[in-house]
Amino acid sequence: MAIVCAFFIWESSTYLRAQLTLVPGEIERYINENASTRFGERLEYWQKSISFISDAPILGQGTGSIRELFRQAATGQKGASSLLSDNPHNQTLTVAIQLGFLGILLLYAVWIAHLRLFFGGNLPASVGLVIVVQNMVSSLFNSHLFDFTQGWIYVFGVGVAGGTVLRCQMNGDETQAGTVLREVQERNGLTSR
Repeated sequence: MAIVCAFFIWESSTYLRAQLTLVPGEIERYINENASTRFGERLEYWQKSISFISDAPILGQGTGSIRELFRQAATGQKGASSLLSDNPHNQTLTVAIQLGFLGILLLYAVWIAHLRLFFGGNLPASVGLVIVVQNMVSSLFNSHLFDFTQGWIYVFGVGVAGGTVLRCQMNGDETQAGTVLREVQERNGLTSR
């Protein structure tokens, strides 16, 4: 299904094809001339990010450290190397710089938990799955979870879809997740009469 969708998008979007054909030239200009191209900038941010992570791999550099790290790395540089950023344009790198590998483990644990919640056959599960997968794929080139609008859309989307999935499980299919949730509610006196 994903291959069919990718083929359809590729064939129907001349803009996408035109932009992707520019990538090799942008990379070449970045490598040879240190030119500030769109894709070259991302490569520069990613390279610097990996350097920052290697300096503090386990617990990271601390929250809020990204802008200062990029400022220090750009001092005295020219071209693409002199660019300042407060965002490495990759969710995993953003988390790793600030929270290290421990933060990456937590990020992926959250995504895996959300994916497991939405493996089901009903519409709310499908909507939730699309929200999580879209966020995971787009996180390769952006750090949406830390952007205000996109972050809150993810929170509300996963929250509403997840709550609906759990309610459907409790009312219809008595799956393990629904049973466990009902037992916890009964134990804590939260069941509705």
